[in-house]
Amino acid sequence: MTEPRSDIKTVGIRPLEPSCAFLAGGGEMGALMRTHDWSGSPIGPPEQWPDALKMAVSICLNSRFPMLLGWGPEFVMLYNDAYRPILGTTKHPASLGSRGRDIMPEIWTIIGPQLASIWRGEATWSHDLLLPLNRNNYIEEAYFTYSYSPIKHADGRIGGVFTAVTETTDRVLSERRLRILRELASCTAEVRGVESACQDAIHVLGAYNPDIPFALLYLLDEAGDRLRAIDSTGLPYDAYAAEVALQGDDPWSVSRVVRTGEPVLLHDLSASFGVLPGGTAPEPTSRALVLPVARLGTAASTGALVLGINPRRALDDDYRGFFELVAGHFATAISNARAYSKSIDALRLSEARFRDFADSAPVMIWVSDANAVCSWFNRAWLAFTGRTLEQELGQGWTDNVHPEDWERWQKTYRSAFEQREPFRMGCRLRRHDGEWRHLDNTGVPHYAEDGAFIGYIGSCTDVTDVRRWEAALRRSREEALRLNETLEQRVEERTKDLAAANRQLLAEIEEREKVASELRQMQRLDAIGQLTSGVAHDFNNLLTVILGNVSYLEKTWAQSDDAKLLRRLSHTRQAAERGAKLIAQLLAFSRRQRLEPRTVNLNDTVGKMRDLLQSTMGGSFEIETILTPGVWPALVDPTQIELVVLNLAINARDAMQLGGRLTVATANASLGEPLRSEEPQKPGDYVMLTVSDTGSGMTEEVLAKAFEPFFTTKRVGKGSGLGLSQVLGFAKQSEGGVQIETKLGEGTTVRVYFPRSTPSSDDRRPLSAEALAALPRSAVVLIVDDDEHVRHVTATMLEAIGHTAIEAGSGGAALEILAGKQKIDVALIDFAMPGMSGVDLAREARLRLPALPIVFITGYADSTVLASIRHEHILRKPFLEHDLDLKIRAALLHKHVGTLDELMSLG
Repeated sequence: MTEPRSDIKTVGIRPLEPSCAFLAGGGEMGALMRTHDWSGSPIGPPEQWPDALKMAVSICLNSRFPMLLGWGPEFVMLYNDAYRPILGTTKHPASLGSRGRDIMPEIWTIIGPQLASIWRGEATWSHDLLLPLNRNNYIEEAYFTYSYSPIKHADGRIGGVFTAVTETTDRVLSERRLRILRELASCTAEVRGVESACQDAIHVLGAYNPDIPFALLYLLDEAGDRLRAIDSTGLPYDAYAAEVALQGDDPWSVSRVVRTGEPVLLHDLSASFGVLPGGTAPEPTSRALVLPVARLGTAASTGALVLGINPRRALDDDYRGFFELVAGHFATAISNARAYSKSIDALRLSEARFRDFADSAPVMIWVSDANAVCSWFNRAWLAFTGRTLEQELGQGWTDNVHPEDWERWQKTYRSAFEQREPFRMGCRLRRHDGEWRHLDNTGVPHYAEDGAFIGYIGSCTDVTDVRRWEAALRRSREEALRLNETLEQRVEERTKDLAAANRQLLAEIEEREKVASELRQMQRLDAIGQLTSGVAHDFNNLLTVILGNVSYLEKTWAQSDDAKLLRRLSHTRQAAERGAKLIAQLLAFSRRQRLEPRTVNLNDTVGKMRDLLQSTMGGSFEIETILTPGVWPALVDPTQIELVVLNLAINARDAMQLGGRLTVATANASLGEPLRSEEPQKPGDYVMLTVSDTGSGMTEEVLAKAFEPFFTTKRVGKGSGLGLSQVLGFAKQSEGGVQIETKLGEGTTVRVYFPRSTPSSDDRRPLSAEALAALPRSAVVLIVDDDEHVRHVTATMLEAIGHTAIEAGSGGAALEILAGKQKIDVALIDFAMPGMSGVDLAREARLRLPALPIVFITGYADSTVLASIRHEHILRKPFLEHDLDLKIRAALLHKHVGTLDELMSLG
C-alpha cells in the first residue's frame, strides 16, 4: 500500500499518520472514521489501535459485504458502508465508536449471550433470526443471517468480534406471505358455498399470521343494499356491526369502499375501537387497510375486506400488494362458489340419471366419495345382501365381508385409492341367505368435469359358480396326472395311449378355462358398456351446449383484438372436442356406437393417409405402404377406418420410440374357423389391413391383456388404454376381427379383418354435388328437446344459418304447435325425452302431417335402440352448424308421404 503524503491537505480530513494508513479508502465510513472524535471512545484514537483491530478494520472498510466489528469487552462498534442501511435513520452515525449495548438495547437480550460466547473462543451462526430493531423511530420486525467470529491478537488473546451479516427481512416476509397465499389458494380451490369458502379463508388469515393481526369480511346481501359481516379473526365481536347500510357511513368505511371500489387506509384505530390486538406483536394495531372485493367479470364490488397492519412493519408497496392478492383470492373463491351453485342442479340431475341406470344394471354397483367412504349401492347390491341402503352406507357394508378377506380388501382398496388407480380383486361376501359367495370386485377412479377427484365407481360380479367349476376342472386335471403316473408304473405298454388321452384332457381343460376367462371378460365389457352408454346421453347434451356456444362466440368475436380471449375460446372448443372423442372411444370399445357401413376401397384410404401418417409418426420413422392390386372392397364405416390406422400407428410409434419402420399393408384373406375370440367368428372372405412395426414387441403377459379396456404399458399421460380396445370393438361390430403377432425385441404385427362387400351390401350413396346445390336454403324448423340449454343452442345455430326456429320443450307442446296455423317445414326431435319419447312424437306427427320431414337428434349411445332408424334421419350430438344445416336441407329434399315406419324404411 502506498503511504499517504503528509503535505496534502483535504477539507475536513486531516492527513493520515503512517500508523493510520489502514483507514485509507473505505468509502464514506473510512472518511468518517478519519474525522471522528475518538477522545470519548473506549478504544481511543486509531493510531493507538492494536494491529489485530487495524487489520480487521481494513478488511471491513474495503468489503462490499455488510460487516460489523465489536471491539473490547464493551463491543465498541465499527462498520463499513454496506452495513449502514441496517442501522436505519436513528442509529447512524451515533453507532460509530459507541458501545454495542448502548446502541442496541432492544435486542441485547438476544445478541448479548451470543457475543459473550466469543470470549470463550466460540464462533456463532444465526440464520433468519428475528431481531426487533428500533432503527426508524419504531420497533421494526427484521430478520438477519449473521455469524460472530473472534478477532485474535498475535499472541492468541481475543480482542473483539467480527460480524458478517445479511439482512433477510424481504425474503423471509416474501416466503411467509407466499405461504399464506398458497394456503388461501388451497382452501378456496374446492368449490362450495360462498360463506363456507370465505370462512375457511378467514381461518387461514388468522392462523398465527404476523402480517394480518386481524381480518374482517363484509359481503353485499342478495338485495344489494346492505353489507353483512361474514366472519372475522383477531377482533372482538363488539368491534364491528353485524350489518351496515350500503349508502350509510360506518367506522370501518366498508360501505364507502364498496360504493367507490377504492381502498381506504384507516389510522389511529384506538380512537374508534379501543385497543385492538397486534397479532404476534406486543404493540396494539393502530392501522388497517380496507380493500374492495371485486365481483369478477364486472367493475362492481361484492364486498369489502378489512385487514389489520402489523404494528412492526411499514405499509410499503410489497405489503400493500400482498393485501391486494389476499383480496383477489376472496374474489376468486366467491366467484367459483357462485358458479358452482348454478351448476349443482344439473349435476344432481345427472347423478339421478346415473343411479336410475345403475339400478337397472345386472351387476352389483357401488360408489365411494373422495374420502374413501361408500356413499351409494344399487338395487342389485341391496338385493344380494338383503339389507337397506342406510345399513350399507359408510362402513356398514363391511359387516358382510368375510373376516379372512377383510385385511386384504382394505389394503388393496387403500393402495388403489391413494394412487388413483383402477383395481381388481376377489373376495367373499355374505349373501342374504347366509351363504358366502365369491365376488370379482373392480373399481375405477371417478373425476368431475374439471378434473377433480370425487371418488370411485365399482362393480361386483358373483363368480362363485365359475370358481366351483374351475376347482372341479383343477381336481380333474390333478386326478388325471396322478392316474397317468400310476398307469406308467403298472402298464408301461399303454403309456403312449394314456399320454395322448391326458393331453386331450388338458387341452379341453385349457379350452374351458379360456372360455370361462372370455365369459368373464364379456361380462365386464358388457357392464362397462352399459354404464358408458347410459351416461353418454348426458355428456353429449353437455358437449352440444358447450360446442354450440363456443362456436357462436368464436364467430361473434372473430374480429376481436383480444388474442387471449380467442385463444381461450379455442382451448375450450378443443377440450370439448376431445371430450366428444373420448365418448366415441368408450362407445367403440364397448361396441355400442352406431355404425354406417359403406363399400370402401382400403387401397384408396391407406394411400390418402400417407402424409397424415408421416406427420403423426415424425421424421425419424420410415413409412412403407404395401397395397395389394385388386384388393376386394370392404363393407365398413369409412369414418372409422382412419381412426383404426391412426390408433395402430400411434401404438407402433410409442413402441419404437427412437425411430424404426412402420408398414401398412392391404390384402385379401379367406379364413376358416377362429382360434381366438377376437378373430372373425364366421369363416369366409375378408379384406385384411395390416400394421407392422420394428418396435419392442410384447411379452405373453402383456399380449394376454392387450385388448382389455384401460390396460396400458405407457407411463401416465401417454395413453388411455383404449386404443386396441377401440380397434377390436369397431372390428367386431363390423362383423370382422383382429389378430396380433408379436415377438419381444423384434416388433408387432396387427391384422384387422373387415367383411368383403358384395354388390348388394351397400345401396346407399352420398348426395351428389348437384343435389347438394339444390338443397333448400331456408326453412321453418320445429325443435323439440326437454333440455332447455340444448334447445336454445340448436335454435341459435339454426337462426345463424338462415332458418327460422320454433322451440318446444315436450311432445305435448310440439303437438300443440303442429295443430296451430304456423307452417312447419321440418321437425327436429330429441330421441330420448321423458314422457312422450321422440319416436312416439314423430309417429303421432306423421299421422297428422304425413309429409312432415323428421330428423332425430340424439346423444343416446345404444346402437341396438337406434338400429331401426336410417342414418339419414339421425343427427348425433354433439354437432356443429354445418352438420345441422346439411341434415335439415337433406330432409327437405327427400320428402315422403306416409307413416313414420314407412318413412324410416325409405332409402
